[in-house]
Amino acid sequence: MPIPIGARVLKTGIGVTIALLICQALQIVPATFAAITVVVNMLPSVNRALTDAWAQIRVHLLGVILATFLGIFYWNNPFGVGIAVILIIMVANRLGWGGTITPGIVSIIFILDAPPEQFLMHAGTRSISIFIGLGVALITNRVLAPPRYKKSLLEKLQSIFLDSSAYFIQSMRAFVQGTYMKEYEKTNVEGLEARIEEILEMHEHARDEFLPGENAHLVEKLIEICQGFVERGQNIEEMTYQRVKRRLSPDSPLEFQEIAPAFQELLNVLHIGDDQLEVLTRQISENLYRPHTNMINKGDNIEYWDRFDQAMAVWQSEVSGVFYLRAMMEVAVVATEMRWAARRLKRIYNLGSFKKA
Repeated sequence: MPIPIGARVLKTGIGVTIALLICQALQIVPATFAAITVVVNMLPSVNRALTDAWAQIRVHLLGVILATFLGIFYWNNPFGVGIAVILIIMVANRLGWGGTITPGIVSIIFILDAPPEQFLMHAGTRSISIFIGLGVALITNRVLAPPRYKKSLLEKLQSIFLDSSAYFIQSMRAFVQGTYMKEYEKTNVEGLEARIEEILEMHEHARDEFLPGENAHLVEKLIEICQGFVERGQNIEEMTYQRVKRRLSPDSPLEFQEIAPAFQELLNVLHIGDDQLEVLTRQISENLYRPHTNMINKGDNIEYWDRFDQAMAVWQSEVSGVFYLRAMMEVAVVATEMRWAARRLKRIYNLGSFKKA
């Protein structure tokens, strides 16, 4: 089976090769420091390559200066390295450079590891090797087009949003229809879970590509609700499975397909809620790429939940016993999950589109 080579893998290999060739041509040793510096400074996205260039340069400079200073005073030993690492972390955090601190630490280790004899000469050649690697990494990051994750992420996110919400709604509808089922087989959601994992990994790479005017917060909330749809849908399916199994058991007080009118009304109300969620998810999907006005009703649908409470009250007044108590708890859980979904979906809709107006 062929192993795919990504753009970032390819450009890292090219950068390491170029750095080694430059060091070989200039007779800079050890050239391995340049190669390692290339790997440490290779960045995953176009935007991050541009915005982090100066940050990489200054943290390397800080590391080189700090290591050289300590080395002059014969602190090029394990204690000196530890002190230098602590100092650069403190200074970098103080100056707000915490996100690019690793290259500076690498520079310190490389330089303070130089032999005490003729330290300055070895530190100088190692510094040159480090900056050759840094220069190659920065140029490679800029010239060779790194993978662009954002566009693919938004497309895949819209698709998984539709599929995960459809699964969640279908799980609720299966619960409503469970009264008439002789058996129930739970849905295999491994495919949905794998796609969500792919999107989570892609989001880690793509988060640096979002510009200030773009709606990165919406992306995060969509990922969260997709995860919630799958997890909560599985819980509802488990309840449906147990409900079907319980109704068909010999100790069930009801014959198969026998259902109280009050409970049927309660299920009908739940079905109406399913339809409302489906309309809401469709509205969100259709407006992900275009600006839209907020929903006036940001909270619960008061009329709907009043009707649900009335239906629940009527049914509760007519039943008793453990068998009915279980059904009551399950209905309450499904209703809670429905309310969770409605609230989250309305908030997501009111966040706007991927690109704000």
